[in-house]
Amino acid sequence: MTASTLQFRFRSFVVSSLVVAGVLLSIVAIPQWFSRQARLDVLRSHVGQIAKLAASVVDGDLHRELLTRSGYSPERYAAALQPLVKFHSANNEIFYVYTMVAIGTDTFFVLDTANSPQLRSTHELRASEYMEPFKLRSEYEGDWLQQLAAGNTWVTPNFQHDDYGYFLTGHSPIRDSSGQMAGFVGVDFNLEYYLAEEARFRRIEIASLAAALLMSLLLGYLFARNQYGLKKQVRLHYESSMQDELTSLLNRRGVLQAVSGALAMPSATTHATLLVDIDHFKSINDNYGHAAGDAVIARLASALRQCIRSGDIASRLGGDEFLILAPNCDLAGAEQLADRLLACVRAPDAEQLPPYTISIGISVEAHLGADFDAMYRRADAALYRAKADGKNRYVVCVNAVTEATP
Repeated sequence: MTASTLQFRFRSFVVSSLVVAGVLLSIVAIPQWFSRQARLDVLRSHVGQIAKLAASVVDGDLHRELLTRSGYSPERYAAALQPLVKFHSANNEIFYVYTMVAIGTDTFFVLDTANSPQLRSTHELRASEYMEPFKLRSEYEGDWLQQLAAGNTWVTPNFQHDDYGYFLTGHSPIRDSSGQMAGFVGVDFNLEYYLAEEARFRRIEIASLAAALLMSLLLGYLFARNQYGLKKQVRLHYESSMQDELTSLLNRRGVLQAVSGALAMPSATTHATLLVDIDHFKSINDNYGHAAGDAVIARLASALRQCIRSGDIASRLGGDEFLILAPNCDLAGAEQLADRLLACVRAPDAEQLPPYTISIGISVEAHLGADFDAMYRRADAALYRAKADGKNRYVVCVNAVTEATP
């Protein structure tokens, strides 16, 4: 396997893996993202409902009296705070429960359950004083006061964090007996359990994404391997279509393509074409059988391989006719090649094949832009002359003049 093949397979593996990873990660990650958003929306809705319940336990008329310092008294404060303390004590997932009032663009704490010694909470809380100013951090700013003024319950869109941990805050308007807004409740909801569950979901998500990536690598590998196998099969079929089945030499289609490339070489200025034909081949088939004839053809193909130079092209055109194209080969080189081939065929045969001889026609083109059709025709004419002159020889055709050599 060559480096270029490996490079191609690796590129195919990377591209297919990326495509599969994109599909699988979309299938896995997008539903997980929507699921995460859905869980957060459910939690925010839950916090909003808790804020509404907290607002419903507050005595709106009493709370309105506490909105001004002239209406404040410790007794009124304690009476207004007691229902919220019971509400807070019953739900350990709440950090803080408090009420607030907006005066212009400023907000102030009114009630805070952390001020009551009756509060049962596992959290260490810092109580906000009555009418203590409240400043919302800039990252949490929004239209929350406008939403509350419009009578809506408002929940922070994302998590908040302070010294006590992560929480969501829900605010809901407090109504007095006339239905008017008398401040609003704030509930800071503990997210410890939610974040623990989200961490578990996150581990599942990471495992799912890792599995998707591994699957994409596996599928990418299988795709690249299959693609390489298919291309290899196509290449083998293509090569077999260019190859003679009996001799494994190039066939007529294969040699035409090879010759086209050889003649296009800028460094090759002299080309020799040799046509080789087995003498009396029909008699060999008739007297010894077609199997013996095939053996003779295979033997000649082996002789061609032994005699040609590196870079020469040998092919079987069909039947008992063979062709050799020798780039960068002058007349002397072509004659030497023909002599070697004749000597190889005339040598004693250890395989006890039927005796046979060959005739060779040679054509040499000694200029750029060689015309293979013309070279083939001249080589064929030389071969015809060799057959007519007694066979078992080669004849050279130079500029349409044939010269026989025994």
